[in-house]
Amino acid sequence: MGTKGTKRISFNRASLAAGVLLLALGACLTPVRPEVSLESGVSLKGYHVFLVAPVTDRTGAPFDLNVTDSLRQEIVDRLQSHGLQVDPKGVDTTDDMLLITSTLVYFRGMSNQMELPSPGGDLECRLRSELRDPRTGRQLGEIVASDLGGRRPMIVLNECAHDVADAIYRQLQR
Repeated sequence: MGTKGTKRISFNRASLAAGVLLLALGACLTPVRPEVSLESGVSLKGYHVFLVAPVTDRTGAPFDLNVTDSLRQEIVDRLQSHGLQVDPKGVDTTDDMLLITSTLVYFRGMSNQMELPSPGGDLECRLRSELRDPRTGRQLGEIVASDLGGRRPMIVLNECAHDVADAIYRQLQR
């Protein structure tokens, strides 16, 4: 087999390396699909009004912007872009209101330069959102959105917020 076998092994290694590189690049440019877990028997279809609570930050990162306000507004804007009604103050006490409480639980990147491109492209965020019925206090479920990417840090955070709102919208369509 001598030379012919060696060429085949080299070609297979090169193909494997190229495939791994393409998968890695694809992962860096594509948001991770949010994980949605609803309590047994729960459907979000009966909820038509959404109350988005202030977002909390548990990362300890020294952000140079108020990212929690930005994340909350991104969730509100994205829900509204889907044609959903968002109650700005929580004054509506109808039976069909869903409370969304989100926490930024992980951030990797340059938190002190949120609007600048990341030089290394090593960015990641994780946003955990709890879904509750505000009348009963019952937890209905949770969404965990993660995003990886080589863009500006604030864009990566915004995509996490969009993923939360998009996951809620998809649940309403089921």
